[in-house]
Amino acid sequence: MSYQLIKEFNRNNWVKLIGKLTVRDLEELQDLSRVSFEKFGQFRALVELEDFQGWSKEAGWENSSFLEESEEGVSKLAFVGDEKWKTEVFMFTGKPMRQMAIEFFPQDQFDQAQAWLSEENIPVR
Repeated sequence: MSYQLIKEFNRNNWVKLIGKLTVRDLEELQDLSRVSFEKFGQFRALVELEDFQGWSKEAGWENSSFLEESEEGVSKLAFVGDEKWKTEVFMFTGKPMRQMAIEFFPQDQFDQAQAWLSEENIPVR
């Protein structure tokens, strides 16, 4: 497992990605977002990258239909980590093409990421 659910509260979730993210990890995280969406009508996540090493090289990454199916319920994603991953994270999440708000914060701006995630004013990107 390369992720850890640190905290789940109301509609916000705090997830830590460690090492390489696998297809199975992504599927489990998508399940978490579905449950949150069903409970709260939306999903917000603070994704902390710790010793992140990217994505595994395996089949299955092409199945991203969930992102399109539930995008209206994903209101905000805040990533915190080494800035060398910023471009790849934005590409992976499809930031320019999504309706949800997606931001990346350097490791020393964890508190700012939490504050941004909690703001009710959700800009459409």
